Amino acid sequence: MPIRAICFDLDDTLWPIDPVIKRAEKSLFAWLRQHYPHIPKQFSINELAKRRQKLLETQPDLHYNLGLLRKLGLAQAAVEVGYQAEMAEIAFEVFQTARHQVTFYKDVLPVLKRLQGRYILGTLTNGSADIHRVGLGDIMNFSLMASDVNAAKPHPALFEAACQRANASPEEVIHVGDDEECDIAGALAIGMKAVWINRSYKSPSGKYHPHAIISNLVELERLLIEWE
Repeated sequence: MPIRAICFDLDDTLWPIDPVIKRAEKSLFAWLRQHYPHIPKQFSINELAKRRQKLLETQPDLHYNLGLLRKLGLAQAAVEVGYQAEMAEIAFEVFQTARHQVTFYKDVLPVLKRLQGRYILGTLTNGSADIHRVGLGDIMNFSLMASDVNAAKPHPALFEAACQRANASPEEVIHVGDDEECDIAGALAIGMKAVWINRSYKSPSGKYHPHAIISNLVELERLLIEWE
């Protein structure tokens, strides 16, 4: 069956996420020191992260809305040191602005532009990245977040929603992602072609069996030629 659509994970698939998050955290803390100094005096970046983890333990549904998780964590910290919880909305936007300053892997934009128009292109993420804010809005036909379906990968809901948006059966869709469980297991479970992008050459777990393993998107183009 011919391929009609290709879905991509975002973080660590199209850009490295660790430096982005570290930079966004630093930007947020610099802003907090200026506008809400009692928060960084009371809590470090790591301490706020631990508090978010505790929130997840008590509210597991936040796994599919990491943006809300971060806002709730900030609001909780603000109230504890005497600020209004509403400050979390502004603080979160400071974080998000920096979080969208991504650096694409060098293969990403050239390949996506070559695939554009030949396939329906979409993105699936458990995170909070907005494709329009990172400059992919004119390339992608659709984007879906876990919060859109109230379920995070590898739950089938996000993959099923992608097929609906692409107006394609699972067999006509490729999903490309870096996480063996979230991306590969999730895609395989509904019958998509699963491509594991292993940019760091990690040893496979052996638990999942993708249709292909690639290290960059140029290799995806070669796969598409073979599969056609």
